[in-house]
Amino acid sequence: MRKSEIVVLILAVIVFVIGLVGHLAGASYANSDYFGYFAAPVPFVLALISFIAFKYAAAHDSDEH
Repeated sequence: MRKSEIVVLILAVIVFVIGLVGHLAGASYANSDYFGYFAAPVPFVLALISFIAFKYAAAHDSDEH
């Protein structure tokens, strides 16, 4: 694996974890207002990290093997 593939993989895992925390926060929003604050910025954060991963992968994409 090349370094760029590892970076994109790490960003994908971070997006997964943030999505999971956001899902749990959204599910418990009815029980606690404080935990619900974590759910509000999750779509923006996921979009931002996904955009960074896409740009990084595109910049380091090559056909050399």
